[in-house]
Amino acid sequence: MAHVRYGSAVDAEAISRVRHDAWRAAYTGIIAAGIIDRATSVSDTDRERALFVSRPWRRTLVAEPAPVAEVIGYASFGPERGVNGAPLPERARRDGSPRPRCAELYALYVTPAWWSTGTGRDLMCRVLDETKAGGYPRIVLWVLEQNARARRFYERSGFRLDGRSFVPDWLGGVTEVCYARNLDAP
Repeated sequence: MAHVRYGSAVDAEAISRVRHDAWRAAYTGIIAAGIIDRATSVSDTDRERALFVSRPWRRTLVAEPAPVAEVIGYASFGPERGVNGAPLPERARRDGSPRPRCAELYALYVTPAWWSTGTGRDLMCRVLDETKAGGYPRIVLWVLEQNARARRFYERSGFRLDGRSFVPDWLGGVTEVCYARNLDAP
């Protein structure tokens, strides 16, 4: 069982390393090698560090194998984003107070050496607990259509396809599909 804690800009290098290793293991054969190289480059650490400041709505959790302080996985989440990457506006409750529309799991990656150890499950459970506690009625995520391993993981975590798909230009024509889960579901 991994120890899961909130991450900070101090963890940016470790988060980037996890993403680099996980992208290479999970996406080789799905995404072109050049795109993987650009998405996981050395400058990714600086970008990751900057996200802690530029996106204050984004929460990041990191997993470490207790008692060792070494990041082996991470998850980032927050309010569902629109096409511009910014959070969608909240809805008003009957009393006029803001109600979160929907949460989104932006990323969940585990170092390949730690796959199938429960680390991903530990991160997912914490994300679901945190978003439910934050008042979100539902959570969505986007996953590569061809990433069968990740899709099985999300389905075991209670997510179901919601019918939306998207082909982002920056991924070279690879399709992403959307999964959703109500947070009042077990």
